[in-house]
Amino acid sequence: MTTKFLSDAQLHNMAKRLLGRYESVNRPISIPPVPVERIIEDTLDLNILWDSITESRGQSILAGLEPDTKTIVFNEDRSAVTIETPGLYNTVLAHEAGHWELHVDQALLAQRPLPQFERDFSCLYRQSGPHQGPKEVQAHKFMSFLLMPSDLLLESVRDVDLTNWSQLYKLRDHFHVTITALKIRLEKLDLLYVSDEGQLYPSRREYDGQLRLT
Repeated sequence: MTTKFLSDAQLHNMAKRLLGRYESVNRPISIPPVPVERIIEDTLDLNILWDSITESRGQSILAGLEPDTKTIVFNEDRSAVTIETPGLYNTVLAHEAGHWELHVDQALLAQRPLPQFERDFSCLYRQSGPHQGPKEVQAHKFMSFLLMPSDLLLESVRDVDLTNWSQLYKLRDHFHVTITALKIRLEKLDLLYVSDEGQLYPSRREYDGQLRLT
């Protein structure tokens, strides 16, 4: 099945609308972190569960979305990495929320018979395994817009030295996201560029300029 194309602007607006739905019955989110667990349970009416998830050889699956029961299932066999990696739990939650909003036909779910006993995952969050398809890319972009809204992020980085790794890690902890998700979000906003050697630059243009000078 072909995945519907969604531009970054569309994904941004869909995440923003979800935040608006939450804020319409709660206080506006003025400081990070975004309360993604409450958004999952209260706004999207999804359940969160820990259970075993069968993995194929070479896979490391952290979680999956089970649409029929409206449940995000975290793989309890991978609980150590999910809990111990800073920001990963929230990142996975927001990623699966993206799948629910972007890829699940919720009207069709209401017409299905009662779910079977065996779990039926439509989307799995893999830490490793085969190349990630378009749906995974879309869900991850949705996650970044949901957990790091532009206005909240831009306000938080004001007067922050983004070329300092310790400052980036503080910002990661502030937003409760993984350092990778934060890095990518800042790079997309042209506020940061991380070289292959792990050196930090204010932008890709600054990095290219340094290369020309050397």
